[in-house]
Amino acid sequence: MAEAPGSFPKTVAVVGLGLIGGSLALALRAAGVEVLGVDPDPAALARARARGAIASGATDLAPVADADLVVVAAPLERVADVAIAAARRMRPGAVLTDVGSVKAPVVAAVAAALPAGVRFVGGHPMAGNEGHGMAAADAALLRGRVFVLTPTSRTPPEAVAVMQAVITRLGMRPVLLDPVQHDEFVAQVSHLPYLLSLALDRAIADDARLVGGPTMQEMTRVARSPAAMWEAICRANREAILRALERFEGELAAVRRALLAQG
Repeated sequence: MAEAPGSFPKTVAVVGLGLIGGSLALALRAAGVEVLGVDPDPAALARARARGAIASGATDLAPVADADLVVVAAPLERVADVAIAAARRMRPGAVLTDVGSVKAPVVAAVAAALPAGVRFVGGHPMAGNEGHGMAAADAALLRGRVFVLTPTSRTPPEAVAVMQAVITRLGMRPVLLDPVQHDEFVAQVSHLPYLLSLALDRAIADDARLVGGPTMQEMTRVARSPAAMWEAICRANREAILRALERFEGELAAVRRALLAQG
């Protein structure tokens, strides 16, 4: 996709330098963008500087005032509040996005409190691993992955165009979904798989692990992701996850019936 003149931001502030925020910062720097880091943890800022992920950083939101694009990568339970606080410091015409795994409540909360002139579009890069923090960040984590945008009828088309340009430059694939549709889809392809991985990991007897191979390791890998992060996701997207779980339980019951029929 060709980039519209002037659509690509020169300066990006990444708020939250964890796994995803840090990976985005590394990828943006590799693309020649000036990246300003924001994180309440001075150690995270120091690690980001040491890895070349940010040009400068701060423990408060002051850097967002200088950014063309602000990416909020705070923990899910804090995304809306941090995004609203950042929006109040941003200059008119700047674009605001986030990387939260659940979109409908975040988009509704931010849109309701958005100052005039700040353009917001919800986002969610479909990437990650069981690691956490800046130490686990890797620009390669993003390449070839989908980056979902969740515009609404109130979202300025120019904000979507800016984000599409950024996503494409980083080697990701932009996909546009309604926020509610996003939450239904990710419940099936991300949130449910985590719960299944966790359940499988708990169902394996300790002595059976002695003969476990790559299949077991891969299917239980995501179970080692930070539990607090997933607890927040499950609370925020509970109803969609329950619907996905019900469909899976139906399929699992069919497998059980098929096995019993062979007896």
